[in-house]
Amino acid sequence: MTAPVSKDQHLSLVLQQLAPDPQRRNCLWIVDENLPVESVMTLPGAASITAITNRYDIHAALQARGVDSRLSDFDFSQLGEFQRIVYRLSKEKLVAHHCINQAIRHLSEDGELVVIGGKQDGVKSIAKNAAQTYGQKNNTRKTGSSYLATFTRPVTMDEDQRLPCNDYGQLRQVQHKGVSFHSKPGVFGWEKVDRGSELLISVLPTIQRYMKSVNSVLDLGCGWGYLMLATKDWSVQTRCATDNNIAAIDAAARNFAEHGLTVDCIADDCASNLRGRFDLILCNPPFHQGFAVSDALTDKFLAAASRLSRRSTRAIFVVNQFVPLPKHADKYFSQCRLLLAEDGFCVYELRP
Repeated sequence: MTAPVSKDQHLSLVLQQLAPDPQRRNCLWIVDENLPVESVMTLPGAASITAITNRYDIHAALQARGVDSRLSDFDFSQLGEFQRIVYRLSKEKLVAHHCINQAIRHLSEDGELVVIGGKQDGVKSIAKNAAQTYGQKNNTRKTGSSYLATFTRPVTMDEDQRLPCNDYGQLRQVQHKGVSFHSKPGVFGWEKVDRGSELLISVLPTIQRYMKSVNSVLDLGCGWGYLMLATKDWSVQTRCATDNNIAAIDAAARNFAEHGLTVDCIADDCASNLRGRFDLILCNPPFHQGFAVSDALTDKFLAAASRLSRRSTRAIFVVNQFVPLPKHADKYFSQCRLLLAEDGFCVYELRP
């Protein structure tokens, strides 16, 4: 009996059809967490492509394999024209619209944009809307469990001829639960105060009272900066915030500056390039890799927090209640104490 083909295997088969073509040497791949780097790098001639990504870990992995990778918040302004652009749709619809708008404008006259997605990505409706917007035939076709849609460069493009992306390139001011901040699509919880982070912050006054001193704070996976902003009235000498997502770093830096906080904002793969130790580490870690729940991500954040801790450090983590943090934390910390369980979240204090 033949084993069923997984979604990842289907995706790999689709990507094989799009391997760099010697006749189309000028090829750009738009890559984020929904397109596994290994799927790209196993393609024949992969090292000849140009890639653009908003994720530090993907950028580092592509560069390590000899790919010309450009790290930005999907800023195409420094890119030229390409004969083929390949894009697996991002999870966030406005990001997808932005990337399609930019990609079409960076096609050569005979170039093609190939958009890939599954049903869960909304690829069929996005492809239909893109075809209408750019006056092209909707040629979406199904290959395995994926859908492919191909677009060419329109003969003429008006400035207003684009998919709605809510001016993606700009940070926008958001008001939620009485909090005003700058953020944008693509940042985790970009238009809200995350409930898990809110619960973590609620325990900080108690943590501050029983710690002898807090001279340094790290926000590990900072998003738009909500956790670090909760320490703005603390007498802290060193603050550092790091995130894998370039848009998150841009938003956090803007928010810290507006509150008069001096914070080192660093784009990094789970603080892999950070050195030194911190008194207090705050973390609301992601638990999805692309579309799948990932235990490996939990371990990755715990390992980073452990490496950056000193003997007196407190690491405060908040996770969804189904994430077995104590089981994972045993490998990295001597103590794991539940501080709060509410609304489907658990807040833990970890000690080396």
